[in-house]
Amino acid sequence: MPDSLDPAQSKPAKGKRARTKPLVRYVLPSDNHDFIGRVYDLSIVALNFDSFEEMAQYPDVKYALEVNYALKGLTRRVESLNLAGGLIWPERLPESFKDFAVSRYEWLTIAADVFLMRYTSVVDCALILANNVYECELEPRKCSFDQLKKKGVSPAALSILEEMLADQGNLRTERNARFHHGEERGFTEDSQTFQMAARFEQWGNGLRGKNKHGRSINVSRSFKEGLVELQREFNVSTKSIVKRLDQFYDILEIEFESRFGPRICAATHGLNARSRD
Repeated sequence: MPDSLDPAQSKPAKGKRARTKPLVRYVLPSDNHDFIGRVYDLSIVALNFDSFEEMAQYPDVKYALEVNYALKGLTRRVESLNLAGGLIWPERLPESFKDFAVSRYEWLTIAADVFLMRYTSVVDCALILANNVYECELEPRKCSFDQLKKKGVSPAALSILEEMLADQGNLRTERNARFHHGEERGFTEDSQTFQMAARFEQWGNGLRGKNKHGRSINVSRSFKEGLVELQREFNVSTKSIVKRLDQFYDILEIEFESRFGPRICAATHGLNARSRD
């Protein structure tokens, strides 16, 4: 969260220290749902065509491949959250950051940026998928919750999307503040001192003394505290979004089959031997 809103800044000097022991990492599954497998299997039909124009003349093929394209965008974005997890649960970091490309503070800042951007954009990708499944024909940049509602997307699907947006809550607000307003997150009880100490460590001299709460400066401990804070947010947020997406796919699967079924039954390309399974 931005420094100005960081509750850690107002902690009492001798209050309980923040946790430094790493949490157990949650690794996100990205393509376990039956709906994903179903659409991926159908997309193999693209190998039978040499151009988009040739493929587009068959309504069933065109629909399946357009849904597949949006679905891949969403699953890739979910999978990419594991990249953020790799930064938040780093392995084999140097004992000293003197010869490293970034300081400990900058590492946390980069990890937070990657997590926030990729986490909040999962909903954007989900909106685009709903747009394709329900054939709303909106341009991706105009694919908002309100526009989908106007286009008649089912209340059940909209409800899940609304819950996903609500789950993001303060993290989406922080994303906007960081990327649009230049605000930065505070990672410890005295983030300004930690930032300075991390820079001094990277420059090779280190920094000794007390922070504003009277505690001895310990850049390694502050780094671990910041990591655990990010780990906690990562686990809670990603577990929730995976649960919501499974519910979302349940709804989209029914809608997809209701639209794809009649088209494959009427298909004239002769490639539908296994498409009705």
